[in-house]
Amino acid sequence: MESTSLQRACREFAAKDPVANVLVLSDLYSPLCQVSNVYCSVQDRRVLGICSVYHAFSAPSIVFSNAALEMKHALFKQALYEVSDRFISPCHLDEIRLFKEYATILRNRLEHQMIANPPRKTEFSGFEVVRICKNELGLLDKFYGEHHAEAWAPIQFKAGPYYCVKQDGKIVCAAGVHAVTPQIAQLGNIYTHEAHRSRGYATACTGVLAADLASKRRIISPFVKNDNTRAIRMYEKLGFSKRHEIAFLTLQKSNRLD
Repeated sequence: MESTSLQRACREFAAKDPVANVLVLSDLYSPLCQVSNVYCSVQDRRVLGICSVYHAFSAPSIVFSNAALEMKHALFKQALYEVSDRFISPCHLDEIRLFKEYATILRNRLEHQMIANPPRKTEFSGFEVVRICKNELGLLDKFYGEHHAEAWAPIQFKAGPYYCVKQDGKIVCAAGVHAVTPQIAQLGNIYTHEAHRSRGYATACTGVLAADLASKRRIISPFVKNDNTRAIRMYEKLGFSKRHEIAFLTLQKSNRLD
């Protein structure tokens, strides 16, 4: 298949289960496809599995679509040639054993994938939620830098909307996306300055963002740390429910690829 046909076939394959395949699907659409390398297994012109390597973070991120374990092995070995040292992977729990064969797990953090289809509307008063403009990207980047946002990369601003609450011209709360596809949008980078918490800012920003994204009938999906009870309560208030448990791995590549 030609490259454009192959990309379309990969998108169609991943879109069969957009919730489970949200990260791979995200890497197949602009702008993330510009910083991702995608490997796929094809038989009789049919895509059977996908692995993508996302390069916008300080360490590469490797993720898989639904596929047989044997196929993931083959795809993973190809993807590992792009990795020189450490890498990360938000993966399904049954993929952990695959990573252990070729890497050392340095950190394993459990997260929930939550889903809203559609989200609930939220009511708020006493402050304004506004969409962040293109010329405010520097302001947003500074805000995330000050909060050490580990999953933020400026290219994500091109993927979809970011909303915020400001005070005295400064962002005190922001909510945005990692990626947006026709089927699903992954929320992310939801932070509130510690001096402005417990005022409903994050709930309001996330609610406005989710409603915007859901207006085109997308599924809305964030990942949230299992022990972040405050965030989980916020999402549940907005109509989200837990769908999958995810392992967020930090790994050290081994030298063994045979």
